[in-house]
Amino acid sequence: MDLRQLRYFIGIVQAGSVSRAADQLHVAQSAISHHLAALESELGRELVTRGPRGILLTEAGTILYRHAESILRHVELAKHDTMSALNVPSGLVSIGFPITLAPILGYELFVRMRSAFPQILLHVSDTKSALLRESLDNGRLDIALLFVAAPQRGLAIEPLLEEELFCVSADTDTAPITLAEVAQRPLLVPGPRSASQRLAQQLFSKHGLAVTWIGAIDTLSALRRAIASGIGHSILPWSALYDGERGTALNCRHIADVKVARTVSLCFSEVVERTPAIEATALTLKSLMRELVKSGRWQGASLIESSRERAHALVPQNVGRTPIRHAPRRRVSALRA
Repeated sequence: MDLRQLRYFIGIVQAGSVSRAADQLHVAQSAISHHLAALESELGRELVTRGPRGILLTEAGTILYRHAESILRHVELAKHDTMSALNVPSGLVSIGFPITLAPILGYELFVRMRSAFPQILLHVSDTKSALLRESLDNGRLDIALLFVAAPQRGLAIEPLLEEELFCVSADTDTAPITLAEVAQRPLLVPGPRSASQRLAQQLFSKHGLAVTWIGAIDTLSALRRAIASGIGHSILPWSALYDGERGTALNCRHIADVKVARTVSLCFSEVVERTPAIEATALTLKSLMRELVKSGRWQGASLIESSRERAHALVPQNVGRTPIRHAPRRRVSALRA
């Protein structure tokens, strides 16, 4: 097995057929077929099956594809780090945010990284938490923010803050509301497998409350618009409503009788080496989150300070390779909307 075979194999999977892969890779179709056959012969497993609509991965092919992507990505990182052997962090870093956290963190982090570390090529993405975890496991992401509090197998986790969830609506009543009163409203949810939906459903179920779900909207901008139009209420963190300097026009009401909050943790795969560029990105993100909470710009959030991370606003310029470990937590402050 060599890198060329892995590249061709990935090309076949992404193109959907050997012929399209040959066109995209500018290689003869016979050469790609030969390398695929050699790979299957060496592994003693069929990797793809051919059908009327193109190729399909077998179980063995799915496993190899996941590893191949990770292997080639690490090869590219190794080449870049070797060729850019400087005393400043450099290279590609991929970071993933849950959909509800991207509005308040994604742009700000990108701007700060461009200013402080111009030689780092930052890739910012957002999606559902379950998909972020999967991308972290298979090496597509270097860093992700996940809603987890306890240690997870295969992950290095550092809890950073706790984020309150509110009853969000277009009305003007700012008084706290009980969970039973929330259950009586027509409710919209962010969509299947979202952390906000899962937490809300667990709460209602725990308290024996029947809920009227009127729909699920995955697109955050569409969800906010639906709430603003008065179609329904939702249970969301304040960060999901953040819209740059304009803040948010929606009304956030505290849920008075139960604690509705989630832990936001900085997560890395334990099997991926943490480069200086990854460390620099993580430290910049933590600095940004501290600043947003302490300044009051991130409402409904309270910091969790680790024993190794002191509350400070400056990001160190000499970034080492020391892994960030899960640490005991203690509440610093709670900012209310």
